[in-house]
Amino acid sequence: MHCFWQANCRLSQQVMKKINILEYFTYIALVVLILIIAIWNSIISPPDQLPRIIPTILYNLPLLILMVKLKKNNYSTYIMTSYVMLLYFVIGVGNTATKNTFEFGLIISIISLSIFVGCIMYVREKNKL
Repeated sequence: MHCFWQANCRLSQQVMKKINILEYFTYIALVVLILIIAIWNSIISPPDQLPRIIPTILYNLPLLILMVKLKKNNYSTYIMTSYVMLLYFVIGVGNTATKNTFEFGLIISIISLSIFVGCIMYVREKNKL
């Protein structure tokens, strides 16, 4: 444990490198998820009965809040993000049940699962410190 506080310690550099990679991976995947939801709900397959902006805002508002909070790199924010990504995974699986939104549901499920794994790996690496 003493090795983490030394300036030229190889172990601390490896752990910090993993943490930085996981931070960028989670943040970029979250931005991609926001863009895919916005593009799908406004351009590719807009809803018939609602204005285009309503589902886009409802789906993206929690993600935008998480994106702002992830910039601070708080430990608890990554835990909260992993729980929210489980909800988006369920939304994605629900969208795969219909023929019109099968691709959208598959994409949301894969990206939300990758964000979940990235958050959990970040928390594990941060816990090692």
